[in-house]
Amino acid sequence: MSETKQISASASAAGTVTITLDNEPLADVPRRTTPNAILAMAGVDSTSHYLVRIEGRHQDSYAGRGDTEITVHEHEVFVSVSTGPTPTA
Repeated sequence: MSETKQISASASAAGTVTITLDNEPLADVPRRTTPNAILAMAGVDSTSHYLVRIEGRHQDSYAGRGDTEITVHEHEVFVSVSTGPTPTA
């Protein structure tokens, strides 16, 4: 593989992806980022929410780990979870 092709492949591998957060697409998310950065990109307050990665029936919570660097992949699914009180009717 030529040096130019290798550089291009590295740039796209380190590029951005589109994920789903709270059933809404979120584009241009860096592959290497933090849960708090993802929440901020979506306009969600990271001081009152945390991120959870959904993989089938498995859930990976980032509660208390919002500044930990993670790798995200194209079309991954996440939800934000509020840490505040649950409203009652």
